[in-house]
Formats: sequence, C-alpha cells, structure tokens
Amino acid sequence: MAEGGTRRLKRTIRILSTGAKGGPGKSFLVKNLAGAAAANGYNVAVVDFDTQRTVTKWLQRRTQYCPDAAPITGYEADPHEARDATDVLALDEHDIVFFDTPPAIDQSSEVLKTLSFGVDLVLVPTKVGISDTESAETLLHALSVWKRPTLAVLNLVKPKATRVIGLAKKRLVRHAELCAVEIGEYYDFLAADEVGLGATEMRKCTGGEDIEAVWGAVRRRAGLGEG
Repeated sequence: MAEGGTRRLKRTIRILSTGAKGGPGKSFLVKNLAGAAAANGYNVAVVDFDTQRTVTKWLQRRTQYCPDAAPITGYEADPHEARDATDVLALDEHDIVFFDTPPAIDQSSEVLKTLSFGVDLVLVPTKVGISDTESAETLLHALSVWKRPTLAVLNLVKPKATRVIGLAKKRLVRHAELCAVEIGEYYDFLAADEVGLGATEMRKCTGGEDIEAVWGAVRRRAGLGEG
C-alpha cells in the first residue's frame, strides 16, 4: 500500500465505522471519509477488519487507476483477534486512522469493545428502514452504556424519503447524537468506488456535497476543528 504523506497533527485521531447489521455502508463511509481526509492533506490510514477486504480492494484500485491521488496507507486485521485490535490501535504515525469492521459485528465482540474503547469517535451508519434502525438502536444503546463518543449517520437514503427519514431520526436520537446531514444514494458513488476514490475527490460527483458535509461534522466531533 502507498505510504502516507507529511503529518499535520501532533496526535493520531482514531475513528471507527461499525454496524450491527450487514449493508449499512460502513466500508462506504470509511472509503469516502478517508478520501476526503487525504484530499485535505492529512496523513491517513485505514485498517480493514472486514474479511471481505472491501477497503483493501478499494485501495488497490486507487493505486492502479489513480496513482496521483493523495496517499492512504492500508492495514489488514483479523476480526476474531482482540490482540489485532490492540496492535492497530497503537498505530501512531498517522494523523487519522479509520477502522472498518465486519458486517453485523456483535456488540459483545471483544474486537468491537477493544476498538470502541480505543478510538476518538465511533460512527454508526444506518439506512432508514425499520429493520436497519432497530439494529442500529441495539448497537447505539450498547455504545451509550459504554459511554463511547458516537455519531449515528443516516446513509444511502432514497431521494424524497422525507417521512421515513423523519421516523428514523426520531428512533435514533434517543440513543446517540445524529449527524445533521444524511447521505443520499447516488450512482456517482459507484463511479468513484470503481477507481478507488472518495466522492469528494471526483471532479464531478453527485452526492459529493453530502460526503463533504458529513466529513465536516465528523471532523468537528473528533476534535479536528474546521481544518
């Protein structure tokens, strides 16, 4: 994997993307936020705990199709080994490290607990359907009990789903802070993914403004300021 660039921060910020149900867009969020952070000049790394290696394959496409893109360092880890979680949490040569977990990781998982207690912010993306938000609520409740800094993100939302979005927000805000901006579902996200880029790195990408806004919220919540 490509090595990261010059550091901007004096300490490493660690951000975990996780979910209690498959398909909420955990890897999607990591790829797009990592791309946005790297484009902003941060020294960025991603740690792939997902056995499907979705983020790792994205980085491989990035190297192949967009060699001039801002560098992002990639690491792989075993989702069944709590020691791996401890080891990657010790990474301190990067400004920001994003962690991606497997689909439907259980809240009793030692890897999830280790990561949750070792990061600066936990992101819980979820789609707006009742099955998705019910699963997210279970995880958000556990994170609340653990007193972990958490931000829920409504992700891959169908256009004009106003009523369903409103219901989802009412369910989620009972358990965690909710990102003020939801991410829509756009075909341009697939085009960016094909070449290993985040949406904000594409010259023209419908939905790029959604990612930029969420990245701004994450940046502030993680203590990175406006930079």
